[in-house]
This record gives sequence, C-alpha cells and structure tokens, in this order.
Amino acid sequence: MARLALFELSKVWRRRAFVLSALALLAVNVFILWYSGLGGPSAPGLASYKKLHADISGMSGEEKHAYVGKLRETVDGVSFVENILLLRASGMGEQFAEQELAENPGVFENYYDLYTSGAYLRYTDSLAAEKAFIDRIYGEESKVYGYDAYLREIQERENLLGGISIFGDAQQEDSFSARNIRKSAADHATLTTRGVSWTPSTPITAPAQNMWSDLLMIALTFLFVTGLVSDEKLKGLAAITRATKCGVVPTITAKLLALLVYCFVTETVFFTVNVLFSGAAAGWWDLTVRLQSVAAYRESSLKFTVLEFYALSVAAKGLTLFAAFALITGLCIVSGRVTVPYFGGAALWVVSFALWRFVPAASAASPAKHLNLFALLRTESIFGAYLNLDIGGKPVSRMVLSLGLAIVTALIGVALDLFLYRRPVVQTAARAFRPRPLPFRPHASLWRHEAYKLLITNHGLAILLAFACLIAAQSLSNTYIPSSMEQYYQSVMLSLEGELTEEKEALIASEKARFDEAFEEIRQINAAVASGELSEDVGDTLKANWQAVTAFYPAFERVLDQYELVRDGGSFLYDTGWLYLLGALGVPELSGFLLLTMGLILALSGAGAMEFSCGAWSVLCATKTGGRGVLRRKLAVCAIAGAIFAAVPFIFRVISTVKAFPIHAPLTPARMIPLYRGLPAFVPVGVLGAAKLTLQMLCGALIALIVALLSFWRGSHIQTIFLAFLLLAAPCVLSALGLEAAQSFSLYPVYAWFFT
Repeated sequence: MARLALFELSKVWRRRAFVLSALALLAVNVFILWYSGLGGPSAPGLASYKKLHADISGMSGEEKHAYVGKLRETVDGVSFVENILLLRASGMGEQFAEQELAENPGVFENYYDLYTSGAYLRYTDSLAAEKAFIDRIYGEESKVYGYDAYLREIQERENLLGGISIFGDAQQEDSFSARNIRKSAADHATLTTRGVSWTPSTPITAPAQNMWSDLLMIALTFLFVTGLVSDEKLKGLAAITRATKCGVVPTITAKLLALLVYCFVTETVFFTVNVLFSGAAAGWWDLTVRLQSVAAYRESSLKFTVLEFYALSVAAKGLTLFAAFALITGLCIVSGRVTVPYFGGAALWVVSFALWRFVPAASAASPAKHLNLFALLRTESIFGAYLNLDIGGKPVSRMVLSLGLAIVTALIGVALDLFLYRRPVVQTAARAFRPRPLPFRPHASLWRHEAYKLLITNHGLAILLAFACLIAAQSLSNTYIPSSMEQYYQSVMLSLEGELTEEKEALIASEKARFDEAFEEIRQINAAVASGELSEDVGDTLKANWQAVTAFYPAFERVLDQYELVRDGGSFLYDTGWLYLLGALGVPELSGFLLLTMGLILALSGAGAMEFSCGAWSVLCATKTGGRGVLRRKLAVCAIAGAIFAAVPFIFRVISTVKAFPIHAPLTPARMIPLYRGLPAFVPVGVLGAAKLTLQMLCGALIALIVALLSFWRGSHIQTIFLAFLLLAAPCVLSALGLEAAQSFSLYPVYAWFFT
C-alpha cells in the first residue's frame, strides 16, 4: 500500500506543469510576505522588529517592561514638542500652545534637543511611524506584563459568581453564562506566569495568520486532486486501473493516502517558508517561550510553547485541507467534466468563507461562523484564543468542536470516496455525453465553423453571457447618490452650460459676493470673540448661519476653475458625469475588470485545448488551410469576442452614471474640464469617452489573445485556466485585497487609464 501511495504521489509531482505551478505559488507567497512586511505609517514593517530584537535580546521580563516604558515616555515627549511647534506655526494656534505648555511643564524643554537632533528615530524613519510602532509594542507588553492579573480576574469572576449564586435561583446558576464562567476558571486554573516572557506579536503571528498562504495552498491542492483522479479519467485509464491486481479499494485507498501525505507535507513546506522569512526579516525570536508571551494569544488556555503551537497549527491545517479535498475528490470521481470539481470545490470554500466573514459573532448562528472549513484554517483563533460555544445551553470548547468537525469531515470524505469509487459508473464518467445546445448546420466558412466550436460547442457564449449578467449586477448596484455639495454644483453648472453670456457672468458674480460676505462676517465674529466682546458660545451661534453658506464654497471653487477656462474661449460643461464615466471619479473599475478577465479565461481557455484533447490538431495541420490558417482564425475570433465582451462594463457604467449625473454636450472641448486643461482645443469630451471604450476593448482583445495562446501552448483546458488566472487575474485579486502594487503587473492600469 505504501508503494502504491508513493506511486500516486509521484504521478502528480513528476509533472513539470504541477511542479512549476507549485514553485510559482510559493514565489507568490514569498512576494506577499515581503510586500505585507514593508509596513506603512500606521503599521511599521518587519525591519523595525528586527532592530527591536537586537536591543532587547537577553533582557528579563522586568527589564523589557522598563525599556518599553522608557521608549513610550520618550516618543510621547518628542511628539509633544512637535505638536507645540505646529501650533505655533499656525496662525491661530499660539493660545493653544501656551495652554498645552502650562498643563505639561518642563516636557518641551526636556525633549526639544532630542527632537531637533532626530536621535529619537531608533526603529523607523519618521516620528509618526516611530510613535505608531512604540505605541503598539507598549500596548502588547503591558498586556503580557499583566498576565498574572488576568488569571486572577478569571478566578475572581468565578468566586463572585459563587457568592451571588447563594442568593440566586437555580435557573440563573445553570445558565450558559454561569457555566461558561465556571468552565473558563477551570480551564485556566493550572496556568501560571512561568515561562511567560513578552515577545512582540507580529513576528510570531505573521507565519501563522497568513491567509494568503492558506488560499494558495487551496489553489495548489485543487491541481493535485484533479491530477490524482480527473486526469486519469481523461486519458481513459480509469477502467484499466480497476482491472489491475490491486483493484478498486486499494487504488482509491492509495490515492487518499497520497492526498493525506501531500496535505501535511505541502502545508509544512509553506509554513516553514513563512517562519524562515519572518525570522530573516523580523529577527529570530525565542520560540520556546509560552504561547501567552504573545499578546495576541494571551487568552489561550493551552500550556504550549510557540513552537508547539506552530506544529499544532500545521497539523490542524493539513487535516482540514485533507477533509475538504476528500469531499472534492468525490466530485472528481463522479464528474464527467474536469471543471465540475473546481466549481463545486470553489462553492464549498466560498460558502465557508462567507459564514466565517459575515455571520455575526454574537448572533444565534455563531456556531456556523466558527465551525466551517475556512474557520478551521484560522488556527490562531482555535489555539491562540479562548471561546466556548453555546451548544444546548452548555459551554463547549471551540477547539474541541473544531478538531472534531475536521476529523468527522475527513471520515465522511473517505467513506464517500470509497463508496463512489466502487461504483461501475466511474469507468465511463469521463466520457459522459454532452448534448449540443444548438443544431449544427454544415457550411463552407472556416470562420463560422471556428466561432461555432468556440462559442457554442465549447459553451463560450453561455459563459460570457453569465459573466455579463454578473458585471451588470455589479455595475448597477453602484448607486451614486449626489451629496448636497454636488447637488449645489450640479444646479449651478446646468444653469451655466453653454457659451458665456452677461447673464451667466452676473450669476457667478452674485454667488461670489454671497460667499465673500459670509467669510467677512465669520472673520468679524472671530475678531470679536478674540477681543472679548463676544463669548465663544455666542460667537459659535452667530457663525452657524454663515458657515452653512461657506460649506458649499469648495463646490463653487470648481465653478470658478471652469469659469477661468471659459473666459479664454469655450463653453461651460457640467463635468461630474463625464469624470465618473471616464473613471476619474467614483467606484474603481477593478471589480469589473476582474469579472471581465475571469469570464474571458473560462470562456476561451479551450480555444486550443479542444483540438489537442481529441488529437484533431495533427489532422488539421494536414489540411489545405493548415494549422496556421486555423490558428489565425481562432485567434481572430477570440480577439473579436474579447473586444465585444470588454464593452459590456463600459455600457453598464454609462447606465449607472447617467442615472445620477447628466451627461451633456459631447462635442464640448475636453479642455473645459479642469482635469484635462492641457489637451488641445480640438479634442471633444465625447472623443475621450470613445477613446476610453476603445482602450478597454483593446485590453479585452489582448486578454483573449493571451488566453488563446496559452491554450495552444499547454494544450490543456485546466492548465490554461490556472496559468491564465495566475498571469492575468491574480495581480488584480491581490490588488483588490490590499496589495495595490500588484496591479502594476496586470493590464488594469491601461484598462482604467483616464488620460491624465
């Protein structure tokens, strides 16, 4: 059995495409670790923790507490000096500066020299980042330093409950809250501060809480499972395998054993890479300290070290992956199409993610939030936190329920696979009949023939229509509601649209006079308050009406900007609708571009694979037109389909924009819009709209050509989908989830360009 399992493993691992995919995903994982470790003004990077490690390495707990406290005191003093200097630099801040100095005597003098020298920057390159970093580690260290008080508080809650229960009724004593307090006290009763030594959270939590690694592991395991079962069926080897000496049950058992080994080994590799990267970037912190030494895991009731927590996390994640993909293996066994396990498995993970992400923790459905496949991958919550779920009025540990769910799911998946693999239908499932959606009528046009095969036989048109519906729903859901300031701007500009006249100049002059009067009144009231003629309360009351007028001045400034352009020749144009249409304002176009890309990948991934899968390419190369003629026509059909499909997001963006902002005068020069004042006068704004549509259609055609060429290169439907997703869609997904720099590796900057 062991030799057969190793053979099943080697069948997948010896494939160059799978190895390259694994290395590519591992490289993406390292890139994400590097990018997320760069940090920012409010989230200092891993390099700051490496410097801190060099400073506090070898210190005792008390020494760390004193050192971090001194850091906090210093950065607060330096920040106070900067605040005073900023107040003095502002025109009306001198009084506030004097008040702050009176309330904090001696602080400015003590830290002014340090501030001017810049020597306070120990871990970052700016005061804002330094303060954010020190505030974070101070909060974490204080939390861990007070761990003994935290344990006492848990026991005191039980003692308090015992005192109250003497006078309470039995029903209250048996409530979930009372039972939960008693269970919490019992679970923490044996814990002490021994072995607890504060360690910063980020270097420890970064390897364990990296959701990107989990998502990449899920993607790679999809490839492994389909390679383990579906590829065998595609090659017609399923019936032969069943007739061998080992037979049915040993074969599927070996496949499941290979899946189990793969899950644990690959999870270990990814997790080890995360730990090694974190150590190299943030310093090699002591992993033998108690788990409660990390502030993020202080609530844990386990007597584990950080290293033991890592090992347990790897085991739990590996078991969860095996349980989930044992179920997906069942889809591979019964499915006649390779895409079904991908869609079914994706639905399983998406539903789990939705439960984990959107179910409120305090609702009656909270068990569904914590007991699903995606939640089982969040081992930092299972082992690094403490939570009891209300199961029939009794508190049951989430950790016990989570591990139990993973084991039960794995057993169900194994039993299901054994049952399904024994059925004779598995022999012919890969050759399931696929009825034609439309009757085929013979003709002599190779163009029509290739278009029919790609869009009808290969269901490309149906996929594109489905994604067009998704794009429409996404675009039309972007309901733009003009603000009160935009409504003011709209009313003024719609009355000004067209050539400049004396009446329009008078309207602008009257509005400007109204704002000037309001600003002058506010200035006089402020002067009266400063001189003591009016109290602050009376001054605020008098200014309220005038401030209601000046609140719209930023919108009027837009009117003045365009007025300056119109005076040099031109006409007024209400530009908000055009700016939304061109993408300069409003919701980013990333989600629409991602749906466009995914639709083209799924619809056109069979452009070349459908010829290679049945061996037709060799026959086509021997025909009169030849392989090159077929290739040219296929690429042309793909490019046309991609260009037409790329127009869909633009059309629905027009619809959603027009519902809120009128779009008028397409022949007005685009330079009348202040954003485009540098364009020549002969370029109408309508041409910009047409250029935007053309640019997006060209992007769609280019995406379609890339997918088609990948399909001809690999000759595999699934490999094309995976490689195209990695090349075209993955950067957009990373950008949508916060890694904005990733979009530079995609066509999105070109697709979303608004000509500035």
